[in-house]
Amino acid sequence: MVGGPWESTGARVYLDRELPPGGAREYTAARKRGVRSFTMWTDPHRLKTWARVVTAPDDEKAPSRYEVYDGSDRFVGSVTRERSFTHGHLRTRWTAQQEGRAAAVGYKGRLAWWAVWWLIFPVQCVLAPAMLFSDGDIFRAPRRIGYRHGGTRVLDYGSGMQNHFHLTAVHAPDWNPQMLAALLALHTSHDGIMGDSWDKGADETANPAVPRSG
Repeated sequence: MVGGPWESTGARVYLDRELPPGGAREYTAARKRGVRSFTMWTDPHRLKTWARVVTAPDDEKAPSRYEVYDGSDRFVGSVTRERSFTHGHLRTRWTAQQEGRAAAVGYKGRLAWWAVWWLIFPVQCVLAPAMLFSDGDIFRAPRRIGYRHGGTRVLDYGSGMQNHFHLTAVHAPDWNPQMLAALLALHTSHDGIMGDSWDKGADETANPAVPRSG
């Protein structure tokens, strides 16, 4: 998966977009509005569903709400994404709500790094054309997200080796593995305009794999 694996042990999960009747083009158009829909399988032959993520129907102006279900269609939890500069938030706000547990809230990037990024943004705009024809790279917008509950950090979405991003639970037994895998898949499908979201593209099938527990 683009963005790096979730740190865990065990087998791997294979991802496929759930394409609407209009195929990949319709999915690509819908994802620009925040819509996501994908299945996680336990094997590369897609014989057993491990979990599913669907977008809850809602007003286009409302925050995107994603529902997570296990392989038996049992509700596991939900993830809500509120865009930056909406609903009183300067940064994109993520809320992970596992069934039966309190919600954990995280904001994309630290305020200090956002301040630095905006200060150098005009310079990047000038240098961007030259970087496209060289081996240079544009300074990516801050992406790290620390989820907190009651002031305590419970999840961390941050960079690891080779700039790959992973999701780490402070106390893994508190979390359903399908919930964590779904949250990671959602984060890496919102990789920004300079990123490489795994579910973006014209191919009819997207099949990255990520580790899962158990």
